[in-house]
Amino acid sequence: MQSWGIPADTIAKLSGISVPNDLYKEIADRAERQTKPAEVVLYDTTMHEETKNLYYDNHHLYKFEAKVQDIFLNVQDQNKRNIVILFESAFYPTSGG
Repeated sequence: MQSWGIPADTIAKLSGISVPNDLYKEIADRAERQTKPAEVVLYDTTMHEETKNLYYDNHHLYKFEAKVQDIFLNVQDQNKRNIVILFESAFYPTSGG
């Protein structure tokens, strides 16, 4: 169980209000409901070199040339060939560029 802040027992002593009997169970139940499901891996890219991220070298870079490592069928978009793996890229990671 994670805890940030003042423990419930300390608050109870300071405020004079008793700690509910099921407080820690309720905290655990809420945390369990907030847990994200395991990420589904749709594409195995382990056979490819890691894409060199040009953004970290020069974040003002708006044009670049790169060679294509591979093109994948997009299983979430009617198997269109629109997932491109580049050897290097200036796109900012996780921004959908």
